[in-house]
Amino acid sequence: MSEGKNVTAMPRMANIFSSSKLRQVGIVYPGYGYERVSYSLPVKETEFRRLLSLPIHRLERKGMFYKNTPIIVGQKVDLIHTWNTIPLSNIPFVISFENEIPRYLGTASKWQEAFGLSILNSNRCLHLLALSEIAAKLAREKMLTLGYPGIASKIRVFRGGVDVKSPCENCKMSVEDIGHNRPLKMLFIGGDLFPKGFVPTYMALDNLVKKGANISLVVVGQLKERGYALKENTPSAQEWREILGNSDWVTHHNRLPNKDVIKLMHESDVLLFPSYDESLGWAIVEAALAGTPAITTNVFAIPELVKHNETGYVIDLDIGQQNRWQGIWSNGKQLKAEIEIANEHIRKGIEEAVSKLFDRPALISDWGSAAKKHMRLLYDFEGAASQLQHIYADR
Repeated sequence: MSEGKNVTAMPRMANIFSSSKLRQVGIVYPGYGYERVSYSLPVKETEFRRLLSLPIHRLERKGMFYKNTPIIVGQKVDLIHTWNTIPLSNIPFVISFENEIPRYLGTASKWQEAFGLSILNSNRCLHLLALSEIAAKLAREKMLTLGYPGIASKIRVFRGGVDVKSPCENCKMSVEDIGHNRPLKMLFIGGDLFPKGFVPTYMALDNLVKKGANISLVVVGQLKERGYALKENTPSAQEWREILGNSDWVTHHNRLPNKDVIKLMHESDVLLFPSYDESLGWAIVEAALAGTPAITTNVFAIPELVKHNETGYVIDLDIGQQNRWQGIWSNGKQLKAEIEIANEHIRKGIEEAVSKLFDRPALISDWGSAAKKHMRLLYDFEGAASQLQHIYADR
């Protein structure tokens, strides 16, 4: 299970009543995140079809150029809607993207960058749909700097829609007894726990527990070696498995079915999500729709999701390029120093936020209600479907 795979909406690959009059929209590589911005939305007069691409990306040793520039052949649709990828075909297309476009991670040559930009600048590219305001802003600035005002004019924000159904009635417990008759129930989610700020979070909660705080923590995710954010400074997975195994106030699951994760969101008081780096933060979205506020960080688009001291608590990390934690751009001794600074910010922020909730448990309900209202405005399921229908029709 990963943070990005807490998918609640069932993929809708085709309308039940199929008709030649329906708009045929092709999708490529359907997977994480994609269903939130296309084929699970109840878009009127539209049928989604999965398209196949030539698998030449399997020969690619470095970078993601061929993976994110799929060659589509021999398939007839009216429109293609991709996720972070630029389709090669003669069919008009729209692209939903997280934080950058073209998204050629790793090594990309100058001709590959130029080739991707030329396709985005063509008439076949109809819209570039950013998942957040910050992603749209940065993408426009990049295209204008590179001399592509035509591409910049195609960029708009389309977040998608998320529908989190309650798996039980009255899942939320009263906050009045927190600290006395019951613990403060906290949830930490991450496909890879270390880049989500798990170590400083644990240290903060452990300090509070040792001081007598009544806390229970459920952790869902894996402890992986050497992730992209912390690199050689990634903690020992084995050491932390032992630590968690010896902590009687912690329950750790490597993976859980999506329905069980959503149930945990409904049952928890607070989501802990102090990530070092994030393109969005789907776990925050889903938890908020379940009425559970988040304690998180100020990286990239997260401040659009969580309003500090109104719908949750936001810990400030040192922000560098592209509104991302500046440690992402560091290496060696500098990276180690940035991690130490970030960990101290997260540890102090978690302790302060949790202590605040123990002092005023009513904040949990207040933040949770406000978070749910805010997220419904951003990710209305039916509203997103209507938006997407208009986007597809805007040719």
